[in-house]
Amino acid sequence: MIKKVLYSVFWNKCPNCHQGSVFKHKNPFDFKKFDVMNETCSHCGHKYEKEPGFFYGAMYVSYALMVGWFLVTWAINTFIVKADSISFLIFLILSIVVLMTYTFRIARLFWINFFTRYNEHEPIKNNENE
Repeated sequence: MIKKVLYSVFWNKCPNCHQGSVFKHKNPFDFKKFDVMNETCSHCGHKYEKEPGFFYGAMYVSYALMVGWFLVTWAINTFIVKADSISFLIFLILSIVVLMTYTFRIARLFWINFFTRYNEHEPIKNNENE
């Protein structure tokens, strides 16, 4: 189960069928197009945004990911690198800016997978009736 969620999240795949892409463009570091999503899966027709404002919850996931990133970089700096505080803060801020678009995508994909389970036997055929 966790493998299937991680596959969908890290490979930008539909949480329902693992075939279609959630985001239109593969490059998460293209600052002009990183947030453009498909409305439905090209393979099974699964609708990604369940209701208006659905992705507000992904902000909490993004926050948790950034807290995790801070804790990991702090631990590495404190116990291994031992850089001064200014160098650490500069590195942390730059890394957050660089990873911002990737974190945005990962958070949305985790959020979608929280509400949709992988269904290899009965994919959604048509979402027009919803």
